[in-house]
Amino acid sequence: MDRKPVVAGKFYPGTPNQLLSMCQAFVGEKKDVDFLKHPVGLILPHAGYVYSGKTAGLGIKEALNFGKPKNVIILGPNHTGYGMSISVWTSGSWNTPIGSVKINEEMAKKLADEEVIYSDEMAHMYEHSIEVQLPLLLHAFGEFSFVPICMMEQRLSTVKIVAEKIREILKEYPETLVVASSDFNHYDSHDLTIQKDEIAINRILNGDLEGLYSDLKRYDITMCGPGPVSVVRSLFENVKLVYHTTSAEFSQDYSYTVGYASFVLW
Repeated sequence: MDRKPVVAGKFYPGTPNQLLSMCQAFVGEKKDVDFLKHPVGLILPHAGYVYSGKTAGLGIKEALNFGKPKNVIILGPNHTGYGMSISVWTSGSWNTPIGSVKINEEMAKKLADEEVIYSDEMAHMYEHSIEVQLPLLLHAFGEFSFVPICMMEQRLSTVKIVAEKIREILKEYPETLVVASSDFNHYDSHDLTIQKDEIAINRILNGDLEGLYSDLKRYDITMCGPGPVSVVRSLFENVKLVYHTTSAEFSQDYSYTVGYASFVLW
């Protein structure tokens, strides 16, 4: 089954020329780079490109230094409430205005155990967190196959199971980029969002996932994808914060903001 984009023309331009122009502005010209020699991770935001495209593009540029992937796994939170707790789209292609991306069916079916991770398309039908990553990644890396994983269930115990399954997959597919799609704190002032985000960012940099989950509750940090972020963080030893900002940088509304951060991991 092929998936048509649901937020083209909303979160990012719906016409190829406009979308390519915006991707080029954020990621730069296409580079001829070798394939990855080992897995690499990214943590990227998933808001409208006018707000978070700069942050995402800077992260993707850092990943290009390692090479280009043959496969991409993208984990995103479930904002819609549709579908299973952890959902993988296991066949077909996802379409974007600048090209389609084939599902790596072999990889997807190995991940879907139907106990924790389910083969399920409904969770993905109206969800934006994974879709918005594809045009930027397509522009940066060219052709690749991918596996989308939508996480409604984001408990740390579940994170550990999902991470272990992906870790095994990466042994078989080392030329893989693993992307966590998450925005950071929502709807506080710019200063408070920066302050809250920095608490979460320090936990991510230190690899302290239990501390991250504890601080999300303690400081009311409304990060939407702690599950995807924690899966990706637990797969890699090294991490670098690339860029951190809020929507105020682009909207100029400093009273009501969303935090964005990008990281590269290896």
